[in-house]
Amino acid sequence: RQDNLTKYLLNEPGFQPRITEKPKSILDATFNAANFFTSIQDENSGTWPVQYKGPMFMTIGYVAVCYFTKTPIPEYERRELIRYIINTSHPVDGGWGLHEVDKSTCFGTTINYVILRLLGLDASHPVCLKARRTLHKLGGAIGNPHWGKAWLAILNLYSWEGVNPAPTELFALPYWVPIHPMKWWVHTRAIYIPLGYLSTAKVQCELDPLLEKIRSEIFTKPWSKIDFSSNRNRVCGIDLYYPHTSLLNGLNNIMVLYETYIRPTWLLDHCNKKAYDLILKELENTKHLGIAPVSAAFETIVLYKEQGPQGSDYLKSLERMKEVLFLSDLGLTVMGTNGSQVWDCAFFIQYFFNAGLAELPQYHDAIVRTFEFLIRSQFDEECVSGSYRDKRKGAWPFSTKDQGYTVSDCTAESIKAIIMVMNSEAFSDVHHIYDLTKLHDAIDVLLSLQNVGSFEFGSFSTYEKIKATPMLELINPAEVFGNIMVEYPYIECTDSSVLGLSYFHRYSSYRNADISLAIKRATDYIIQSQQVDGSWYGCWGICFTYAGMFALEALAEINLDYSNSEVVRKGCNFLVTRQLPDGGWGESMKSSETHTYVSTRKSLVVQTSWALIGLLLARYPDKEVLRKAVDLIISRQGEYGEWKFEQVEGVFNHSCAIEYPNYKFLFPIKALGLYVKRFGNERL
Repeated sequence: RQDNLTKYLLNEPGFQPRITEKPKSILDATFNAANFFTSIQDENSGTWPVQYKGPMFMTIGYVAVCYFTKTPIPEYERRELIRYIINTSHPVDGGWGLHEVDKSTCFGTTINYVILRLLGLDASHPVCLKARRTLHKLGGAIGNPHWGKAWLAILNLYSWEGVNPAPTELFALPYWVPIHPMKWWVHTRAIYIPLGYLSTAKVQCELDPLLEKIRSEIFTKPWSKIDFSSNRNRVCGIDLYYPHTSLLNGLNNIMVLYETYIRPTWLLDHCNKKAYDLILKELENTKHLGIAPVSAAFETIVLYKEQGPQGSDYLKSLERMKEVLFLSDLGLTVMGTNGSQVWDCAFFIQYFFNAGLAELPQYHDAIVRTFEFLIRSQFDEECVSGSYRDKRKGAWPFSTKDQGYTVSDCTAESIKAIIMVMNSEAFSDVHHIYDLTKLHDAIDVLLSLQNVGSFEFGSFSTYEKIKATPMLELINPAEVFGNIMVEYPYIECTDSSVLGLSYFHRYSSYRNADISLAIKRATDYIIQSQQVDGSWYGCWGICFTYAGMFALEALAEINLDYSNSEVVRKGCNFLVTRQLPDGGWGESMKSSETHTYVSTRKSLVVQTSWALIGLLLARYPDKEVLRKAVDLIISRQGEYGEWKFEQVEGVFNHSCAIEYPNYKFLFPIKALGLYVKRFGNERL
């Protein structure tokens, strides 16, 4: 029997929202939104489950692991996985892209075609016929980027001779070597540890009749006629976002010769043993969940090869792969991670306080449930020795505690949310369940994440501070993503860190001087990072609007606003000059790809809320601009206080879109609440 939350998530007609009255004022609309959002909270966890989806290269990991290990996929999963892929195919050519709203690419079309065939959809099915025609127009599967070629090779649908090397020797280097891979960005190294093992060991699935058929379908020439080794660097032009450098091509050629003629077996075994040991440590740190589904799938196949079908670590990892599956009305898919719980929950508490809602009795229990979740999610132990991980005790992750990785902005936003509850007399009934001194560990971790070396001084990155030169991007092998080799500075992470540190600074003298210095360095970085036109480029949301909101909020923390700061005035004017005639804002994913502001034709509620929040906190003086944005937001509100999904809100690595389904509630509530605080409860 489905509960009301499940009916909402599946868009079932039986969903029963709370009855609301038509709003007569801005505050009425805010209350309606708050009532709707709290009504879809999972009361058991205190979170908001969502299908954190968008990337179209995640599900292959789950399906490939099951096929490789001969693990049956339950019929209900098989059916819903097929349904999701069919529902997200391109409406014109039937292919798939890197992400759900992308143009059809060789990578997306190949991978999702293969999934459908492995799940039992016949090659003659209209969906397969249409996709195959598109794939062949793109040159066939031979044009896949590195990750696509690797998955195909693992499934015995491609030859490892045609996949560029991922040598595990790198992981056996002394850590002081500047290019040591454990100094790379955490996601990149998490992928290339198991992928290095699989590629050097030439691990492949047992060939069977179905795989032989797929071989004959995905290429434009017979398998026996393909010279895989000469196609290592061939990537379909429509896929190619980050082309190889001459340096990378040269190194790949040298590595191929080394692997073919020089590498001794004992060294290969030694280096793969090193990679395997790192995988075990990674899984211990993440309770066998892994940082994300791509690396987790590669790791699970390595475990199967090392431990066999009854291996303890293999079985734990296989079971935890289920946790990234999520069902919606579109079908079942593998999400970008196991959710966005901590991130969303920290915002929920803050924004209800910002909007003047949190201390009202009708929201007390929802706030408490979320507060308890954040308490449970704070790391209380360090990573295992030898895993090349920094101190994490006291910090927070992006999704859940088991996911295991500190994230700077999630830590900062959680610190702020915790303090808000602990400082409110309305929540005195739960103050005893948390010791505020635990935030000292959080502050220690957050301060340790600030980049104060030779790279991007004063900024904050995501999981770690920058540990290696960005010149490593010259050997970026992924081809479809940019800026993945090392940590990079992010305006959003820097802004959130300023907000968390500043809020803590108001109520505690702990590391007083260190925090003051960190805030000064971070806000200097934000100011210096402003582009000539007044904008800031955002990397985790789309794009200039998202970063502009965060930057203006951080600068407001140091009392810089429209009246006294040229930086703030330029930031506000950048946004205001891009307001659309209907009063709102809308920015396209193309902005992230091209690093140039690209407007949508129609305003979007979430991005209108971002712009409005930034302008309000900057104390932008033209009220008409602000009120038009408010009217746009409320005009899109549904009869029960909800907003519908309009367009993807998030992005990563510049080229892949991902949805944050709770943004359409969180940011409008904050925007409307801030407007009422500044101008009063105006009538509609």
